[in-house]
Amino acid sequence: MLHMSKMLVNSFVFTRAFSEFSATALFMIISCMGGATNDQDSAGSLISSIIYGLATVVVMHIFGFISGAHANPCVTIACCLLGHIGSSMMFTYIFCQLAGAAFGYFLLLQMLSQGLTIGVCIVEPLDSLSNVQIVAIETFLTSVLILAWSALWDVRSGRFLDSVTLRMGCLVTLCNLAGGKLTGASMNPAKALIPQLFNGDPESILLQLGGQMLAAFVVPQIWHYAYTPCYRPLLIENAEIRNRYLQP
Repeated sequence: MLHMSKMLVNSFVFTRAFSEFSATALFMIISCMGGATNDQDSAGSLISSIIYGLATVVVMHIFGFISGAHANPCVTIACCLLGHIGSSMMFTYIFCQLAGAAFGYFLLLQMLSQGLTIGVCIVEPLDSLSNVQIVAIETFLTSVLILAWSALWDVRSGRFLDSVTLRMGCLVTLCNLAGGKLTGASMNPAKALIPQLFNGDPESILLQLGGQMLAAFVVPQIWHYAYTPCYRPLLIENAEIRNRYLQP
């Protein structure tokens, strides 16, 4: 019986882990492929942002009921801090997300011609922005994303889950439109880091990563202490009723 229980647990963990791997790989392929042929003018930025949002919709629709379809280490960290998954599952998710992002980006490079692979999905902030401004913008945009996920996980939002994938996709599109030309607005360490690792320049996105991780750790605390009510235990004054319902 114990052996069977361990097999079920391992199977459950593997299914969720592989779901995050697949979700992040698919997300990287779709979102980065959409920007491979677009110029960075207004029309190109609009198309890239819409594709980014629709990629979120696709991933959440396919894998959301399996693992939650985080496809983002910041989302997973926030999920753990809010108590929805354990720390061991958090590290498993993050490892699978980074591995899935690398696998998806590698597949994308194989599917594109050599001329299109140059600079694909590379995040570059505006030269006119200071380091503080870059961190602040990325922190703000990622905070909006984490707030949306926190609202999704809250039990009070149970009656507002219709078309949630479309609404999350619209939110990601809006955030990318707002900050895409400023910092890249990836709001996702896996999406920001992996292309830079393939191109050998991970130091260039340390400010964006710092802002994203800051949001991942701070926003769950704000949600917990500012937006989650503290329920007091039920007080039953009548001794007869209290003994009837509270005694074993």
